[in-house]
Amino acid sequence: MKTIRNLKVGLVGMMCTPFRGDKEHYFLEDWQTLLGLQEELGFELKVIEEGIYTKDEAQQSATKLAEWGADFILVQSSSFAAGEFIQPFAATKIRLGLWGVPEGVPSKEGGLPLNSFTGVNLYNSLLRTRLGYPHPIKWFFGRAESPTFRERFSISMRALRALINLQGSRIGLAGGVAPGFDNLIINPEDLKRKLGVEMVELNFEKVLERAQLLRDDKRLESVKSSFLKENVQFDIGLNEHLEKLSRLQIAYLQIAEEEGINAFAISCWPRFQADYGVAVCSLLGELNTLGVPAACEGDVPSAVSMLALSLISSGTVRTLMDLVTLDPADDSVLLWHCGPTSPLLADQRGVRMGSLWLFDQQGGTPIGLHNDLTLQAGRVTVGGFTADFEKVLVFQGEIDPHKPSYRGSRGWLKNIQMRKKPLRALDLAETLLSSGFQHHYPVIYGEVEEAFLEMAAWANILEIKPIEYSTHLKAQGLPC
Repeated sequence: MKTIRNLKVGLVGMMCTPFRGDKEHYFLEDWQTLLGLQEELGFELKVIEEGIYTKDEAQQSATKLAEWGADFILVQSSSFAAGEFIQPFAATKIRLGLWGVPEGVPSKEGGLPLNSFTGVNLYNSLLRTRLGYPHPIKWFFGRAESPTFRERFSISMRALRALINLQGSRIGLAGGVAPGFDNLIINPEDLKRKLGVEMVELNFEKVLERAQLLRDDKRLESVKSSFLKENVQFDIGLNEHLEKLSRLQIAYLQIAEEEGINAFAISCWPRFQADYGVAVCSLLGELNTLGVPAACEGDVPSAVSMLALSLISSGTVRTLMDLVTLDPADDSVLLWHCGPTSPLLADQRGVRMGSLWLFDQQGGTPIGLHNDLTLQAGRVTVGGFTADFEKVLVFQGEIDPHKPSYRGSRGWLKNIQMRKKPLRALDLAETLLSSGFQHHYPVIYGEVEEAFLEMAAWANILEIKPIEYSTHLKAQGLPC
């Protein structure tokens, strides 16, 4: 897993003398409260402690924060102030938040003490319509200790921290995209433009050769043991396959170190089976266990999505699933894949690491290894980017580990929600298929829907919204 740096947040207070509310004292209290949130939310705060009363002060403050390297500047409208004060901050092209505060109880004299929210309204309109500002803008309201502010601010810190750490990442595509899965093919320029992430094509033959040359490496026994340490039942008749996967693990981790790779999209078939006589599902599970996001079938969009989910969740292990069937009777859907899921995500029954059932039927030669497991109970978020990185899909649900399923890595998802509203299984199917979303679904434990959506929004990536099921075909906007 890549080293994660904290978000750098600047804070300024815009002020105007005629508004006589206790703006300077309120601003002082608010920034002192924010100082206490730095460690919890993973940001570093730099405050321009003196209120901004002139355009020159605004310019000096914007320059100081830009030179410091701010990723995000929070502009508090401590009171209404001149529209021109926002211009230097717009010119920095740094992402901005606009913060309004309550007016407080009316005084006997009856004058408006701050007119704060009007200042937010003014700056927002100027940024959106007049100043050529290139980013979305998020507004905030309330004192720093209020739930209204804290909840909204916390989501932004998680989202922006993930985004700035995602930028500059490198995704290793090993072996190309699986045959026929053209919906997973990307234009690397789209990925670079939207998220600042680079795709690196890795030579399959060189990866394989590196693994084969590790035959007598002293690390092999330790790596083999690492595959088996998490409540794993192992078919010892496949020990040769385990050794091959151990060599491949060492090879991939070496490549990640040498090439600065932060996540892999590995074409798990057909070449590993044809050229090395091995299935690599369990390898992907082990890479994910070790904190290196690994998507199967050469799926770069999912590898990027898995990395993003991990960054939002501070390194939580993730997996990649197909959505293979619906059960309208209890509004659940089955998440399943051949077996690339980390043993850390298994329920109390653990993992059976054995041959991949696709190859050992009707007298076929067993080829391993895959992780046969049921996902543990818990709330999960499913989230991923489309292959053009123009849209993002996110929904949440609860894993039911008790409902019968099929061999592989699997779990029934029930109590499905999008945007905090229940979604029937048929509604989810209508949403997925109407959007044209690809057939892979990154999954992570925890409820991070809002943070993932906001991270995408800061990158100008649109959300796929829920669509209610109907029996008639919906118009799909095809050319006449």
